[in-house]
Amino acid sequence: MALVKRIALVLVAIVVLALAVIYGGSEWAIRRSHAVALKDLAIPHDAAAVEEGGRLAKIYGCRGCHNANAEGSVWPDPPWFVASIAPPGIARKIADYSDAEVVRLIRHGVRKDGTSLFIMPTVAHRFIADDDLGKLIAWLRTVKPGPKDVTQDTTFGPIARAMLLFGQVQPSLQVGDVAEQHRPADVGRYYYDSVCSECHLLDKPKPTEDGKQIAPALPPMAAAYDPVAFKKLLRTGVGMSPRDLGLMKQVATEATYALTDPEIDAIQAYLKGEGEKAGK
Repeated sequence: MALVKRIALVLVAIVVLALAVIYGGSEWAIRRSHAVALKDLAIPHDAAAVEEGGRLAKIYGCRGCHNANAEGSVWPDPPWFVASIAPPGIARKIADYSDAEVVRLIRHGVRKDGTSLFIMPTVAHRFIADDDLGKLIAWLRTVKPGPKDVTQDTTFGPIARAMLLFGQVQPSLQVGDVAEQHRPADVGRYYYDSVCSECHLLDKPKPTEDGKQIAPALPPMAAAYDPVAFKKLLRTGVGMSPRDLGLMKQVATEATYALTDPEIDAIQAYLKGEGEKAGK
């Protein structure tokens, strides 16, 4: 009996030590400060710019993650012992941010205090052109705090902390400045970079973060659709088969539905062109 107790105590000690290492190491990563320079952009205030900013907030997923009116949301998944993900009410969160700090937040995933976000899709948002980001911020500044605003923070449970410590969860930090000053003429490439690249690669399928769903390489997929079917896919998330496309349906109905017909045509043309290049 004494031996059993000793073994139990050793196991408990190992678990406590492991949790201390996981918590301490992950907490250091969460609280680590990053030096990313601020960049001032011209923020327009005319009605047309604000309206376009509201459309871009849909396309870039802001109004999907943070809710249609930017009041924030609390995700039902994953369970608490993995993480509790709560994109906050935007107006309250950026109320004391300068415009340059909002630019850094969106493009580089760095908060006012220098710490990094972990859910923000900056891998794509870093490509948002200066003029589009100015319009997006112009719209964000029109959003007012309200009683439905989500004020709780995203928290990491023991599983997410372990994943963070071992590099399976990456911060949203993006150091380089790759955005152009103006929305480029080739909006197909532009929207691939600033929207689609969050989930998709050009040259091969990519597993999503849950490891279950495969995001296909886009050039062969785009080539398989006629223009009408491709528009239906990006607006409804319904493909050419009755198969449930899961996350794609959510992205389509919350974000890419706001793309215009010419923008969708340009995206398809760009993807098909990349496929043709790779086939040479």
